Amino acid sequence: MRLKNKTLTGLVQSLSYVDKMLRQQGFQRSGGVGMPTYDVVIYDSASSSSYFLRIPTSLSNESTGKGELTVKLGHPYLEAKFCLGTPSDELFFIPKAVREAAEHKLAEVADYLSSSSGGAT
Repeated sequence: MRLKNKTLTGLVQSLSYVDKMLRQQGFQRSGGVGMPTYDVVIYDSASSSSYFLRIPTSLSNESTGKGELTVKLGHPYLEAKFCLGTPSDELFFIPKAVREAAEHKLAEVADYLSSSSGGAT
């Protein structure tokens, strides 16, 4: 399920800063240097289900002025960590409370990343 966050999507920052901030917010990095994806697990105790909140990135052509690699943040999405017999996350219902928790987490991350001086200019 694709989530909307206009402040976060398209944001360009140095890879080192994005990596540091997202890890401090509990995200784990997966994927290669060129297109890392950051994941955090959201657990819903009401349904005893876990969900991945994912933020994909891609290398950016913009420069920080310091010669650092920069990344552009993609559209965040939420998916079930494990669902039996469902071939697509489109078929799996994600509770409203989980979607709202994911949106709040994205807003918090966007605040940290957009208010920093650690990124591209």
